[in-house]
Amino acid sequence: MTRYSKLILDLDGTLYRGPNPIPGAIEAVARFRETCSILCLSNNGNQTSERLVRRLRGMGFDVRDGELVCSLDLIVEAVNDLGSSLRILTISSGDLDGALEEAGHRVVTSGRADAVVAGVDASITYDKLAHALKALLAGAALIGANADATYPTHEGPRPAAGAFVGAIAAMGFAPNRMCGKPDPCAMRAAFERRGFEPGPDCLLIGDRVDADVLGAQALGIDSALVLTGVSGREEIGTLAEPPTYVAESIDHVRRIVGF
Repeated sequence: MTRYSKLILDLDGTLYRGPNPIPGAIEAVARFRETCSILCLSNNGNQTSERLVRRLRGMGFDVRDGELVCSLDLIVEAVNDLGSSLRILTISSGDLDGALEEAGHRVVTSGRADAVVAGVDASITYDKLAHALKALLAGAALIGANADATYPTHEGPRPAAGAFVGAIAAMGFAPNRMCGKPDPCAMRAAFERRGFEPGPDCLLIGDRVDADVLGAQALGIDSALVLTGVSGREEIGTLAEPPTYVAESIDHVRRIVGF
């Protein structure tokens, strides 16, 4: 019998790619649920956890309220920690601006800002970067969604938040806070939201060496790398410590671990 009672599941490249579930993933999650508590942990900083839950349910996954935490949730938490009614300049698209405003902050496109938030911005422009630079030079804090360079889709890789955070870092600014895997503070915050404590009963399953495997190792928990997303076997050799398991898919993890 497996020793794991808490499973932390990545989304993109692990449960689905683009609009399609990865073969065997729906059945694997249903089987995990029989004996384990589940935390779906995503580096998505552009969609709310509620939207991601609806997306998963639409694909056929049994995901329940409160079981999913994403980078967007942690970004809002990070901004709230800075204060209330703040001016926030965002380099992002999707749901983030609305979530920040719902939390009582004001999203601005130029001028004074208390913080600059960098995630995936589908409409990035030179002017946006220039306004962010001006705000940071005036003392704004920098919050990054995550350091992922790309994310997988059914049409191939697309630039992820790390590309945009990296553009700002290249101007001389390191993030004051990161809000996704593998950052240990971000991951602990996500665990706390679910009531998890990192320990030997935890297994993180994901498709990225740089986010999922290193994130699990930073917390001292076991990891399973699935080969259905970004990382391949060749990347394992770059690690000082390999993942606990390497599997062709999340369904293969289920079988080799003994669920």
